[in-house]
Amino acid sequence: MLTRHRREWLSPVDASWFRMENRRDPADVVVLMLFDEPLDDGRLRAAVEEHLLTKPRFRRRVVDSWLALAPPRWEDESDFSLDAHFRRHRLVHGGDEALAGLVSDIVNEPIDFRRSPWSLVVVDGVGNGSALVARVHHCMGDGFALLDILLSLADAPKRSAGPPDSGGRQPAAKGQGWWGWSMTNARVLRELTTALWQLVALPFDPPTRLRNMPSGERRIAWSEPVPLERVKELARAHDATVNDVLMAALAGACRRYMLQHGERPTPFRAIVPVNLRPPDERTDGEAGNWFGLIFLELPLDVSPPAVRLARLQQAMGRIKQSKQAAATLGILAALGRSPLFVDRLVQGIFARKGSMVVTNLRGPADALCVAGSRLREMCFWVPHPCGLGCGASILSYAGSVRVAFRTDAAVIPDPEALVRCLRDELATFDAVD
Repeated sequence: MLTRHRREWLSPVDASWFRMENRRDPADVVVLMLFDEPLDDGRLRAAVEEHLLTKPRFRRRVVDSWLALAPPRWEDESDFSLDAHFRRHRLVHGGDEALAGLVSDIVNEPIDFRRSPWSLVVVDGVGNGSALVARVHHCMGDGFALLDILLSLADAPKRSAGPPDSGGRQPAAKGQGWWGWSMTNARVLRELTTALWQLVALPFDPPTRLRNMPSGERRIAWSEPVPLERVKELARAHDATVNDVLMAALAGACRRYMLQHGERPTPFRAIVPVNLRPPDERTDGEAGNWFGLIFLELPLDVSPPAVRLARLQQAMGRIKQSKQAAATLGILAALGRSPLFVDRLVQGIFARKGSMVVTNLRGPADALCVAGSRLREMCFWVPHPCGLGCGASILSYAGSVRVAFRTDAAVIPDPEALVRCLRDELATFDAVD
């Protein structure tokens, strides 16, 4: 049943994410779920109707104003049909390569904003089972919330998706959210102002291959599952967190990739989302985007993994003491109510201060079932908007970790090479342990 409000403005932050969308830089989140058995069409549709379609945004489209002079708004689809968002496809030749090609095709499809900006594709013929590819535009919610919503499709839903073990939440007064609480706290307001000026003063990233002009053609790849216990052992050995180890390994993978392509491994910044949703705020599909961003320098100029890890820990420690994430949330909120040309201009300026988007999420510790089929593995891809050409997504699920890369063909044409570099870097960590 639809809510009584047939129209509503997008929140300022959601509107900002909607405005990031363009042909070269789609602002969508893509999730791949792999199942042991074929998915039953009837049971899956029933789960979608029960857990997704009861959330108004999954029945609403986004309508922008003339020349984007007013904020975009949600509007009910008058002719909503699940069939317009749901389809099946069968691989003629199963296997990761064929599946990767199909997911790449899906990622490169333009989003139909005449309808609610989401879709589900069931892929049959993936080994002995099926795959489910979910694509949701970022204006509907952030990755933390969207993954939680998609996992609600499980036969026994577990609301356990969240940020990595390094933390990421900040305290918030009930019902106000981080930003509203900060505006009433003088000390925090001073810290936010300082963080904002530090962000403004942050220099642009160096002109590495990651700063090439995107072509608009996206490519994807994902790693084999890495046992989570193995990563935890490495973290304990170096007095670090799981997130620290994975970020250091990612930096090492980028270093290897640049060296293999004859480029000097120059440090650059990763733009990392930080969950700012209050702990008691439900991720019910109506909460939208509640995250800020931090700019974390990846020390690609450091060869020894342990030294690189220590450098990253120091940098992360400094950032955690600042209010950088909350300041960026405030910037996005302000841009969402600004004229379109101001929004695009400021977004472009801040995007030049980083070179890669990196997201780390913690999924359920135990395997789930959807429509009676066991969800064996999963991974996801974040967007890399505003002229960026590479995104890395880290997700733990059922005792393992996968890293997925989404790149622009003009920036990194072979993301599978990054996957191999990451595998070799983790082996190097093992060797020095």
